[in-house]
Amino acid sequence: MRPSDLTFSIATLASGAWAGSALAGAPGAVAGGLLGASFGVLTGVAGVRLAVAIPVFVGTLAGGILGRSVVHALCLPSACEGTEVTAAILTGFGSLIGVGLVVALVTRSFDEYRESKGDDNGHRTSGNGPG
Repeated sequence: MRPSDLTFSIATLASGAWAGSALAGAPGAVAGGLLGASFGVLTGVAGVRLAVAIPVFVGTLAGGILGRSVVHALCLPSACEGTEVTAAILTGFGSLIGVGLVVALVTRSFDEYRESKGDDNGHRTSGNGPG
């Protein structure tokens, strides 16, 4: 793992713990921290670029928080805590899939554009071959 992967893993651990504590107190903080750290470590092990991993992680957190907030707004106070956590997990997972697909497709599109221009390594080349 590169140092940037380690930094990302620590950031995902902290962000996951923060989101989990907002959802379910101390047990949520532990679960969120474990999930966040797992995401960060798996990203580093799989060699996923941070330009892909960061938007996917932020989108997943935002989806979970939005799902919980919608259910919280619809329920009476302290009446739907289990439903709020379930909604957070489901919308977070849906956001992970949705944002992941979009980011992967956009990244792939940019890579193909660079390849078509001959600018793979930041060097512009002519398309006329050697010489």
